[in-house]
Amino acid sequence: MIQTDKKKIFRQAALERLSSPEELDQLMQVTTPKGWLALFGLAGLLAVALIWGIFGNVPTKIMGQGVLLNAGGVTPVSALISGRIRNIYVKTGDVIPEGKTIARITADDGERERVTSPQAGRVLEIRAAAGTVINAGSPIISLGPSDQTTDALEAMIYVPAAEGKKIQPNMRVELTPSTVERAEAGFIPGRVVTVSELPVTPEGMQKSVGSETLAQQLGASEAMIEIRALLENDPTSTSGYRWSSKDPQIVIENGTLSSVQIVVEERRPISLILPWLKQTVSGPLFEE
Repeated sequence: MIQTDKKKIFRQAALERLSSPEELDQLMQVTTPKGWLALFGLAGLLAVALIWGIFGNVPTKIMGQGVLLNAGGVTPVSALISGRIRNIYVKTGDVIPEGKTIARITADDGERERVTSPQAGRVLEIRAAAGTVINAGSPIISLGPSDQTTDALEAMIYVPAAEGKKIQPNMRVELTPSTVERAEAGFIPGRVVTVSELPVTPEGMQKSVGSETLAQQLGASEAMIEIRALLENDPTSTSGYRWSSKDPQIVIENGTLSSVQIVVEERRPISLILPWLKQTVSGPLFEE
């Protein structure tokens, strides 16, 4: 009996303590300082995401391959008569003066021709071989400017025809030479100057870049759109061009292959999300 009375007394004391004004005056702790800090951090991230969604840009890019060539272009030196090539007097890489004898050709009727260089330059490719028969107008060599450095280099870019028609002059170009890593040096910015109206033929591509092998590497076996772009200069860099990241301190030579990204569109991130939100929210409302 005594034990039972004690239990009742303790229970009554606990009830009185819980219902006392002292307990009612105490504030309930809803969250901790760490919780508030996490909440403010989340709110800040949401604010940054909203600002980026409204004012940021998401670029749409088309990938392509290109080659850097001297702005002087490539000049094919061709035979004037049909016949057999007796001798070729130059080799790839030779720097030759104007009027230099390049080859001798003998026609079936005995006529002979001495093929000479129409201008000074560097032999980029030998496109025929001694002892073979060649038609009038067919190229024997490809001749480019003798200067192999970065002076007046331009980019010849090739992209598949299905994508190339989206490209317009003055669009932004991001070019990375094959001699550097984009992750380290970034890219050289530039602008599109011209875009071919129709896909170029393999022969046309070969004429532009001056080499059959190079044309094959750039996709001559497919329907390709030819794009010419100029790059942004920076006289303080080793290459002579502006880089999006650090200067890799290299000299870029004529004929350097490059990977290219062309920005064809820039959109606000929020414009990409709104159609999805509209479909997500309105879809269930209009379902039967």
